[in-house]
Amino acid sequence: MVSVLTRIGTGVAATALVSSSAAAATGDRAGLALLDRVHRAYARVPGVSVSGQAGQLGFRWTLVLDAGITVGEQFVAEGPGGVSQLVVRRGGPTYARDPGSSCWRALRRSDQRSFDNIGLPFPDQAGMRVEAPRAAAGMRVLPVVVAGDPGTFSLDGSSRVRSITVVAGGRRIFERVATLRSAPALTSPDPRC
Repeated sequence: MVSVLTRIGTGVAATALVSSSAAAATGDRAGLALLDRVHRAYARVPGVSVSGQAGQLGFRWTLVLDAGITVGEQFVAEGPGGVSQLVVRRGGPTYARDPGSSCWRALRRSDQRSFDNIGLPFPDQAGMRVEAPRAAAGMRVLPVVVAGDPGTFSLDGSSRVRSITVVAGGRRIFERVATLRSAPALTSPDPRC
């Protein structure tokens, strides 16, 4: 979803599906009840795509889900400085391929680009706080805060996320969310550095 402002190899900021600690969502009771409905809505969904634009940086996340749980993830960002990629699978480290590089390197868990939402239900982020839901323009909106950054999930009638809005680093970033019909194939991080 939303959260930490991450520096990608291009030097341009983008929101990332990462945060600092793996804990269950907390917060408002009505918000948590709605989040539970969102979790159930993704129980049979094999994957999700999240895309957006932050200044000159276009980005896309591809998430592999198993029973609604994120088990793999890929991030691709393209900007003036080139293409940056991150990929992770359950049980392994996050691998990065920076612009101009011909190989992938494993990131330390402490690296701010390392994903730590693997094993969490979509769209949860580690340490996410949920606020009271509200209605807006025919949709339900679920406000959340991750790593101090406020955001919202806009939900359709089936309780699936259609868009994410986050305010990070003083920027308001809108992300489109699409449900995939089949499990996406993630890039293999080869060759390794």
